Amino acid sequence: MLLKNLFILIPFFLYGYQNSITNYKAINKCVEFNAKEHIAIRSFKFNKKKVFLIVDTQSLKTGIILQNSAIENSCTAQIANSRYIRLLKEIKSQPNKLENSGITSIKSGVLLTTDLCPSHKKGFEARLYKALIKYFPNPVPVTVFITKRWINKHKKAFLQLKRWNKEKKLSITWGNHTALHRYLPKRDLKHNFVLLKNEHFIKDVLDLETALLQNGALPSVFFRFPGLVSDKKRVLQVCSLGLITIGTNAWLAKGEKIKEGSIILLHGNKNEPKGVDIFLRLLRSGKKLKINAF
Repeated sequence: MLLKNLFILIPFFLYGYQNSITNYKAINKCVEFNAKEHIAIRSFKFNKKKVFLIVDTQSLKTGIILQNSAIENSCTAQIANSRYIRLLKEIKSQPNKLENSGITSIKSGVLLTTDLCPSHKKGFEARLYKALIKYFPNPVPVTVFITKRWINKHKKAFLQLKRWNKEKKLSITWGNHTALHRYLPKRDLKHNFVLLKNEHFIKDVLDLETALLQNGALPSVFFRFPGLVSDKKRVLQVCSLGLITIGTNAWLAKGEKIKEGSIILLHGNKNEPKGVDIFLRLLRSGKKLKINAF
């Protein structure tokens, strides 16, 4: 299996150890691995071994394989009609929007996402993740859109999240929220976040993936724009990197309500406790939610 090979290559939970990631490049190649077709979206050296980051085009799961274990071939109709390619095409075809581009709902249940934007506040919303572990069957699926700046300033919190993941209390999908998540408080949205001048956007996206790999976490294909702000150029750049943009239709702190198919947005970094308070009250009130992976 893909993940079996992955676990051989990446020790997910090591204290005081950092993986060496070099020659990190975005690619787009169809490859055969274990008699199954995948798309390789990154090539790099992992602790001096040449590897690919590949995508299962139906499950959307990612994995890392040795380059010499893959056979490069032409993309087949099966790949062209896969769930992964359909989602990328759907996002590309959407009209230009300043806010909330990408996929904003799922077919059934709810998708729980938590953003870890840069924060100067100590700790993180441990109460949120502990409540998930308490109220839902473990491991609880949660997509964590994370930044490199948050990882660097909150190493103990990041280790705790990885520990819950390793212990199968949470099933974390590591989403890309860019490395820096730049923001100027007094600037209008059209010239802010990833739309700031001198924004090295693609580098910022790839730097976050590198930071995850260095710290023993696996990048997924999911991406969320900081502040949910973008333009058509940025959306197409994300698609060109093989990433699927995820928005929301239930940003709780802004008063949006959870319904069937909601993609819930909460902040796990203490920057927006109101949303967490609302979610925890719902759980304590007996609100029934079926949390699904994407």
